[in-house]
Amino acid sequence: MTIGMLKEAATMATGVPYVGAVAGVLLQIVKIKGEIDLYREWWEEVMYNVVKVADLVKHFSVSCQRHGLCDEETFPQNFIGIIKDLETEFKKIVGVMSQCRGKTRFEQFKKGLARNDMIKEIQKCDRQMGRMFDRFMVAMVVDIRFEQLVTGRAQSLPTMSIPSVTIEEPQPTIPRSLTFPQPQVHEPVALTPISSIHAHSMTAGSSPAPSFPIPLSIPRPQPVAQTHSIHARSISAGSSPAPSFSTMHEPVAQTPSIHARSISAGSSPVPTFPGPLSIPVAQTPTLHARSISASSSPVLPFPRPILPQVFFGRSEELKKIVDLIFSATSSAHIAIIGPGGIGKTALAHAVLTHKEVVSHFAESRYLVPCEPLTSRDALLVALANSLSLLQPGTTSDSYSVGLEPRVLSALGSEKCILCLDNFESPWDQPGPSREAVEMLLADITALPSVTVLITMRGGERPKRTAWTLPMLPPLTNFPRDAAKRTWESLAGTCDEWAEKLIDAVDCLPLAVTLLGSLAEVSTAETLWERWQKENIALVEKEKGDKLSSLEFSIELSLESSRMAADGSSKRLLGILSLLPDGMPAFPSPEFQRLFPDVPDIPRSLDTLLKCSLAVRTADKRVQVNSLVRLYCERNDLATAEDRRALRDYYVTLASHGYDNLSHELFKRMTMEMNNMESVLRKSLTLTPLSEITPVIEAVIAYTQFCSYIGNFSDVVITSATNVQGLPEETLGDCLTSLGSICLSDDNVAQAEEHFRKALLLHESAQDAIGQANDHCHLGDVLYRCDKVEEARACYQMAFDLNVESKSPYGQANALTHLGDTYRKLGRLEESCSHYKRSLDLHQEHQDQLGQANSLKGLGHVYLRMDNIKLAEESFDKALELHKAVNDLVGQANDISSLADIYQRLDNLDRAEVAYKEALDLHDQAKDDLGRGNALSHLGDLYRKQNKLPEAEAYYIQALQSHKKAFDNLGQANDLKGLGGIYHRQDNTQGAIEQYNAALTLYEATNNSLGKANCQRFLGRIYYTQKRFPDALSMFQSALENHKKANDTVGQGNSLNDMGDVERKLGGLSSAEQLYQQALQAHEKANDKVGQGNDYKGLGIVYEKLYKLKDAKEMFEKAIEMHRLSGTTKSEEHDHSHLKRVIKKLEQGARTRKCN
Repeated sequence: MTIGMLKEAATMATGVPYVGAVAGVLLQIVKIKGEIDLYREWWEEVMYNVVKVADLVKHFSVSCQRHGLCDEETFPQNFIGIIKDLETEFKKIVGVMSQCRGKTRFEQFKKGLARNDMIKEIQKCDRQMGRMFDRFMVAMVVDIRFEQLVTGRAQSLPTMSIPSVTIEEPQPTIPRSLTFPQPQVHEPVALTPISSIHAHSMTAGSSPAPSFPIPLSIPRPQPVAQTHSIHARSISAGSSPAPSFSTMHEPVAQTPSIHARSISAGSSPVPTFPGPLSIPVAQTPTLHARSISASSSPVLPFPRPILPQVFFGRSEELKKIVDLIFSATSSAHIAIIGPGGIGKTALAHAVLTHKEVVSHFAESRYLVPCEPLTSRDALLVALANSLSLLQPGTTSDSYSVGLEPRVLSALGSEKCILCLDNFESPWDQPGPSREAVEMLLADITALPSVTVLITMRGGERPKRTAWTLPMLPPLTNFPRDAAKRTWESLAGTCDEWAEKLIDAVDCLPLAVTLLGSLAEVSTAETLWERWQKENIALVEKEKGDKLSSLEFSIELSLESSRMAADGSSKRLLGILSLLPDGMPAFPSPEFQRLFPDVPDIPRSLDTLLKCSLAVRTADKRVQVNSLVRLYCERNDLATAEDRRALRDYYVTLASHGYDNLSHELFKRMTMEMNNMESVLRKSLTLTPLSEITPVIEAVIAYTQFCSYIGNFSDVVITSATNVQGLPEETLGDCLTSLGSICLSDDNVAQAEEHFRKALLLHESAQDAIGQANDHCHLGDVLYRCDKVEEARACYQMAFDLNVESKSPYGQANALTHLGDTYRKLGRLEESCSHYKRSLDLHQEHQDQLGQANSLKGLGHVYLRMDNIKLAEESFDKALELHKAVNDLVGQANDISSLADIYQRLDNLDRAEVAYKEALDLHDQAKDDLGRGNALSHLGDLYRKQNKLPEAEAYYIQALQSHKKAFDNLGQANDLKGLGGIYHRQDNTQGAIEQYNAALTLYEATNNSLGKANCQRFLGRIYYTQKRFPDALSMFQSALENHKKANDTVGQGNSLNDMGDVERKLGGLSSAEQLYQQALQAHEKANDKVGQGNDYKGLGIVYEKLYKLKDAKEMFEKAIEMHRLSGTTKSEEHDHSHLKRVIKKLEQGARTRKCN
């Protein structure tokens, strides 16, 4: 349809001035479109806009012919520029399209290496087409000759043959109040062809949307994800740590960046197998995943307890559990254990919906189905989902903290009851996996505000948890009377045949439920006859097996008349058994098209529900009971064709990665994580090596998504590294991804090992982009270990390789890292140059977030250079860009940087307002880490004003936030701030205790800069106590740590401190030498505050040596440096020294005159 429309437009345009040239280029596009080998999905997005524009060209040409505007004299002059620009843009598309053709597989492979840059170019074409459409349409509306054409086409839109798509969204239940925001309740959305905003109208750099309907001719293809490089965490995504503006440089959290990779999340078109498959997402503009305000994000639905409608024979157990909950001296920890099918889940639901429990815990009753979970990491994701911690748009800064601390923090923030249903699934795993799950459970049960209820198959309880006494004994089959009442509630009556069946299954609740459901449409007598004929041998054969008689109960269900009436339901059961998370009750049309032989999936799901072979979860999904799933696996109900279809679907879904995800797609990915993991792991073993590449790419993308949400699981990516026969470059990509996960999880040594192995493989495969990424990651490792010069060499190598590969995106990324590194080394001019170059590349490719990060770096460099004006301009520009992408945390950090400037200029009122504005933004983003940083800044501000009680209160709040975020570095900074408060209050012992506590945390985080600063402060205390040897020792230790941190300013400060000690001890010559060394360091770092302090120290020495002219010169230089740096109080002290020296000089002159 697209090709035909383009040809038609080209034909219509022939013979019209200027437009005829456009027609020729359109025909080239038609020709090349069929030859494209790479990035086809991305080109579909571009072709949508091309066809829209071509449609306008066609009708414009027809109108020109109708109005006799077909020669150069009569042709509308206002359209000439537009038509010429359109021809230029079409030619650009032809050029980019030509690069996506590869005659051989080798050519395709080599071109695929530069996928990030190529995708950027394709997206640029797409944006330009959107703009050209707007320009053309506006010009036609303005020109009365064409206005009727546009409005007439708009009126005809409702009758155009564009299919509407209904997106079924789960209805979220109302969550607990106060702590978490209310969810938005979504109705099914029908997408119609009528729109007043084209799909690019809200994307970065696009033109405003036209205010009139758009003449669409084809349905809009779904947006495809793209990768942006982000720093996993500092104070700001991608930004460098902000320096302190006292003479001390405060340490801030730094972790490495996550880079686009040669095979990476969203960095290439979504890979597909034969027969492309698209994943449906909401047809709204797709924003950068970090750029959506957390406050505006819909809360993900989570399972809620449901009052069992059929519940007999467990009143005694229910009473015992409720009594244990309310009689326990602390929060109760209760395990409901027993064999499969015994009714543990129903009992747990009855507990959670008991009137006393509801009254006590209100909305803070959480149910986490663990049946599809097989690891600690999967359990954390499920917990985070239940607590509404996973929301699209929550910043990666928040996510990078890791899920466990955020889950524990959320649980510990209020009185709640948590039920982990089917806990045996994650717990009953081999080796370290079980221990990890037990440790997580122990951490949860250690929270005093959390009542924990678990259900588990078997007779063993997890270790490490103190279970409330008396412990509940394992459940047994319920009484015969309860079994009969259950049968009656399902089948209507319970006759003698029913009683025989009940006895035959020993009153096992699940078996009674299955058979009772069958008796609703059959008769108990018929069921009993079949039982006698077919099940006796089965029971004997499998005696002791946990399926035992259940297996035959399941087979009876499968062969029931209800199942027979729906011929597709048995096949769907096999498909459903492969999906631990189940599927929505109303799957998307795309999912349903995977299985054409199952014509009505919702109807077949309903059949499975009625036969009790599946259950409906509280979040409106349908899952298979674990015992039924075990039966399906044993009997291989899923066909190879179905497995391939699921593979294709989940490979495509996982390949969206973590970036540019719409709300709908983010929600689907979090709800389908266990399905993705299960299908991907099985696909790694079942897929032939010749078809494995898309699976590997999907695994890497899935791993990056896991890392993005704080789930540092390496299970699937480790499985990928074990696939035999992978090409070297592909195995290298897997190891790079594995290294990234390790680095995110603070396993630095393991990360480095993986990166180095990956580098060797990429070198052997001559994969330049893979090598560039590995060098960049190794630079991150070395930077974190304070090996800054070695890190710089790695980043430079990454840059060179990206230049060789003609990857401007990779170049920009490496340049930003080099800017960070040179800044840390104190080489400010080089740092500034690299930031500017990265900024140019980000601007060229319209990467707003990249621009913001480069500007942040420039701002910090300008501050170090004491260029306040340029620093403020840089932070202001970064702030505007972060606003453009709705990055709340980015905005907060920019505002904090501006507040630092105001504080430095002694505009303390304005600084206070700015810090509080930043604090408010961090609160909106639910960013505990950023909130702690803002509170700590306010503590610094009040301490500077000598408002010590207020400062202390802010530091204590900051400490609480940093503890909540499990941020040791932030806690260390807060403790250091409290130490400063106590020092000023003459609470010397309290100050020493706080500084030592901070020093311990700095050592734990291997933060040399933090250690150095604490040692300096302790040295200052010893100095005031006249413990000069102890002070000198501390300052010397600080100097060594400043050297390790490559902190030239800190080295100068420590040398200055040592000069003070020597001066007090009378070693004026040594003091002079130390001050001069300090001055050299501060001059090297262009630190005017430090230079001013050094000149002052030299002035005091020369004054004591009675070298008054030299002293006068030093004090004058000190005044000048402090004036340039804006440190008013220091300047005032210098003037006092200068006045004293001048007075001495005048007295000396008078004395000489008298003599």
